[in-house]
Amino acid sequence: MQSFAVQSGQGDYPVEFCSDMTSLVAQLAQTAKAVVVVDRIVAGAYDAALAPLTQRLPTLRIDATEEEKTLAGVGRVCAWLQEQNATKQTTLISIGGGITQDICSFSAHIYYRGLRWFYVPTTLLAMSDSCIGAKCCINHGNFKNQLGAFYSPTQVHICEALLGTLSEDAVASGYGEILKLMFTGSREHFARLEASVRRGGLHNPQLTRLIHDSLLVKKSVIEVDEYETGLRRILNYGHTFGHALEGLTDHEVPHGLAVAWGMDLVNFLAVRRGMLAEADYRAVHDFVRAFLPFQLSRPLRAADLIRYARRDKKVADGQVNLILAKGPGELQVVKTPFDAHLEAQIGEYVASHDVWADRCAGRAAA
Repeated sequence: MQSFAVQSGQGDYPVEFCSDMTSLVAQLAQTAKAVVVVDRIVAGAYDAALAPLTQRLPTLRIDATEEEKTLAGVGRVCAWLQEQNATKQTTLISIGGGITQDICSFSAHIYYRGLRWFYVPTTLLAMSDSCIGAKCCINHGNFKNQLGAFYSPTQVHICEALLGTLSEDAVASGYGEILKLMFTGSREHFARLEASVRRGGLHNPQLTRLIHDSLLVKKSVIEVDEYETGLRRILNYGHTFGHALEGLTDHEVPHGLAVAWGMDLVNFLAVRRGMLAEADYRAVHDFVRAFLPFQLSRPLRAADLIRYARRDKKVADGQVNLILAKGPGELQVVKTPFDAHLEAQIGEYVASHDVWADRCAGRAAA
């Protein structure tokens, strides 16, 4: 895939694609005054491939967990940077998925008021969405992504070789964000995604192209509204109730699958409001049901979803800014009160239109 640059008020940065780890690692190993922070599992899985980098540069292996994505985890990274005598001229090379990205970008942002940082995303979700856009968030207390900032990477490197070793769950989760971005892009984007997956499954030959196209959709949004004061809010499509689902299940449901479910739910709400055509709702619904399913250990309740959604950053004055679709490529922000009407519609979805209602009911009955 052809590389491209993302325009940022903090400095434009390249997104480069490569097909093999050997050349990428050799390139990164030549970075002057650099340190490496890598997901411990990734470091173990790619020990030999990363050796020319990790044996040459100071390397910290971290646990990529929600518990580590906190002020305490960031503090440990900053303490390690001090131990390495890191200065304003140090470059932090981050290797891992979205949690590693958040920990590293937050740490790089606050250490000496900002270190250069390179990012090598190792999950499909990070490759296709979070690696650009500059958002970094960490958890605080019992709340997800409560502390955050915008801090652009200096370089992003997407290595196709990493795709072949991802688990099925990790690939499916990544497709949740690809679905969000391709539906956000246009009807043609969504049709291309649907055709590629129906022909070749989740590991279809077009996967790298889908990553590239998803990032270009996101690039077209963030270059207009980098700091989420207007247009960029549409990229929260599916996230309000997706995050609620994650919280309610203690992250039993991976982020990308929760987002896909959240899209399906708000699409149902959009149909009920006369915004979205039933055929467009059904197209996404059928795609999610066929390719992005999951099982829950207990049934959902509309009241619980709303209770969690009230904690969302997009809530103000008792209303939430829901991202609702009029169709592929046509999303808008709709201020929606947390009232009995909303709870009734969510209850209707959960009871009779939830993609996984039959599984939940079966497990509850057992």
